[in-house]
Amino acid sequence: MFLATNVKVNPDPTSLPGGGQIQQILDGLGGWALFAALGGLLISVIIWSLGSFGGNYHAVSRGKTGVLVCGAAALVAGGAAPIINFCSNLGSQIH
Repeated sequence: MFLATNVKVNPDPTSLPGGGQIQQILDGLGGWALFAALGGLLISVIIWSLGSFGGNYHAVSRGKTGVLVCGAAALVAGGAAPIINFCSNLGSQIH
């Protein structure tokens, strides 16, 4: 039976070919996510204001929900790298 007693993993995106291109793709996806959150936020604010102006409380509720969802999406998209780094650092401390 084989027992691996000293297994180590050192994540390094430059170790494999295409690491730079993958980084560019991820940067672009992060930008698109923030653009989508901004677009959704603007649409939600418009729905909220038109619903409020017209007395449509369902539209007001949906607009408010959209504002909160888009804000949370922007928070997660903008903080994706620090969140992943935090979890990775936490995982590397397990012995």
